[in-house]
Amino acid sequence: MSNQRIYSLVWNKKAVVTQPIALLVVFFVSSVILTLFFLSIPGLIKESHRQQVETEIEKIIVEASTMYEYAENGTKKTISVQFPSSLRFAVFGAVPTQGTSEPTTLTIDDHTSNNYFYVMKDGSIYPFHTNTRFSNHNMTQIVLFHPGCFTITFQLCQKEGTPYVTMQ
Repeated sequence: MSNQRIYSLVWNKKAVVTQPIALLVVFFVSSVILTLFFLSIPGLIKESHRQQVETEIEKIIVEASTMYEYAENGTKKTISVQFPSSLRFAVFGAVPTQGTSEPTTLTIDDHTSNNYFYVMKDGSIYPFHTNTRFSNHNMTQIVLFHPGCFTITFQLCQKEGTPYVTMQ
């Protein structure tokens, strides 16, 4: 290295002044990025829990819809599902009428028996509609699930000429 170059590096006041400013800008930008990342974590966890619930519900819907469309009366099928603890409850055969509270009237309504919904512990409600009609095993009530493992037996039955997929 030449003497001229060493002299310019040592006595260059501009380089000394701009270094702390550059470090401050880097610190500020990295702080903003880290803050945004940590603020998004609860949303990512919430979405992950919702996806777990929807995966299990999708197992039920796919099997019930296939049975409803293509199976013969009396056909039975059994599946296992596991609802995570982040689920408050899931209802098949009704629409949400009491907000995030569990339905108190479990009697099936023919006008809403092709709906289902679930409520998460954080109070989120997710309603859906399908062509499949749901009921419990004796075709008088809706089907209600809470968190946990379940072995569900589906059966295609007729009620006054209308097909229903019963769950037990």
